Amino acid sequence: MIKDSPYILTIDIGTTNLKCIIYDKKGRIKAKLSQSHPTHFSLPGYAEQNPTVWVSNLQNLLRIMGGKHPEIIQSIQGISLTGQMHGPVFLDSKQEIAYPCLIWSDTRAHKEVSFLKNTFTTDSILKITGNPVQESFALPKILWLKDQQPNLFSQIDKIIFPKDYLGFLLTGTIATDHSDASGSMLYNLANHCWSEEIIDTCELRKPLFPNIIQSDAILGRVTREAAQQFGIPEGVPVIKGGGDLATTALATGTGKKESISLCIGTAAQMLMSFDSIEEKLLGHLYFFSHCLPQSYFCLGTVPTGGSSIQWFQDLFELKNIEFIYNELNITFDDAIERNTLFFPYLMGTGTPHFDYRANGAFLGLRINHKRCDLIYSIVEGIIFALKDSLTSILKPNLGKIFLSGGATRFSMWPKLVSNIFNLPVYTYQNADSATIGAFLLGARRLGLIEDYDSIINGFIPEEPVHPQKKFVQKLEKKFEKYRHFSLLIREYSTYEKDFLV
Repeated sequence: MIKDSPYILTIDIGTTNLKCIIYDKKGRIKAKLSQSHPTHFSLPGYAEQNPTVWVSNLQNLLRIMGGKHPEIIQSIQGISLTGQMHGPVFLDSKQEIAYPCLIWSDTRAHKEVSFLKNTFTTDSILKITGNPVQESFALPKILWLKDQQPNLFSQIDKIIFPKDYLGFLLTGTIATDHSDASGSMLYNLANHCWSEEIIDTCELRKPLFPNIIQSDAILGRVTREAAQQFGIPEGVPVIKGGGDLATTALATGTGKKESISLCIGTAAQMLMSFDSIEEKLLGHLYFFSHCLPQSYFCLGTVPTGGSSIQWFQDLFELKNIEFIYNELNITFDDAIERNTLFFPYLMGTGTPHFDYRANGAFLGLRINHKRCDLIYSIVEGIIFALKDSLTSILKPNLGKIFLSGGATRFSMWPKLVSNIFNLPVYTYQNADSATIGAFLLGARRLGLIEDYDSIINGFIPEEPVHPQKKFVQKLEKKFEKYRHFSLLIREYSTYEKDFLV
């Protein structure tokens, strides 16, 4: 009977939506709802979210689920969390929200980044955190609030991350996990703990930062107050979970050393796992703790990956992009012959150049080009940018790519990925890969599954998309042109901004 079936509720606080997805023990979706939350861009560089909106959305979604699927809600055996990384959530002494969450795309902390670069050498900060200093990380944002509103900052009791806040509301326990902690720029990557050196040098109080526990640890159980607030059973164990990049890495087979994972969502990301810190990669790719104990994953990123497509759709009010994708799939041979190049730097380059001043560009436009040609070049440019990050990785034994995200709905994407990377591509069938990772952590911790691979393999087709030699050779030549002109475009972007100043 349904009521005897074990289910895991996963909660994902994404950049644009909060998702609640309930899985059975075989990883099949039994219920799914999402609700958007706004980001406020009140000034240039500002990107804030109000955590109380997350809470009201969660309350709304779970009560709707409870109304539609009461038997399933009552049969939940665990709750597992995931969510956007890098954005600090500030709590006061009453554990209430003291200031909006400055999400990952908030870039206001320019002075604080300069302070950190002048205080720590590049080598020292890479050795401690595994990452270069960037506005996207939590530390510069924390220092910005400390500098701009010292009185308010003195009242802050704890700094946590989005999924941790919901975990606290559900259980009454404040803690974070290693993956989210490692995305803060306050974490010692080699020692798997908060960096006392960075905390002390930045004159921050150590008690601000919570205990760090494993991603598959049980944070606590749903309290009576939370059960009443959210309409879920009291006493259900809540698994800590991990940052969305880490759970995506787990779900898309990044634990397999011979593979890489590409996820095309709002941003485009390349993920690969490691057993130890690869020093040669530091400063070229982002490096974080995995949601698997004593493991790491690296991240290559195109900040405006899928959002480049959305930008183009909005700009030209395209209502039926599916039709254009289908047309491009039919005319694939001709599309590759086009000499247009697109550089998806609408918010800078991400890895491996870390040049967030760079501008996007089309190159090689002719009067005969059509919308479908430009959309093809955008897709191609996003994949080229991901491959640009791969050039930092010296792994000759790479054998396959796992592709996930919204791009998997269109056959042109895996076909183009396969030919640009010259590797077989396995298209991940569930676009909600971050929640699959959260489910895996919870289900294994509670004994509902024995291993991760049996579930992961169920989402991957047996037959991949294979590269075709005639396309591989053409695209390799085009990729070399892309890299050559990328340097010129980044230099021009810097020159233009300096000239305007």
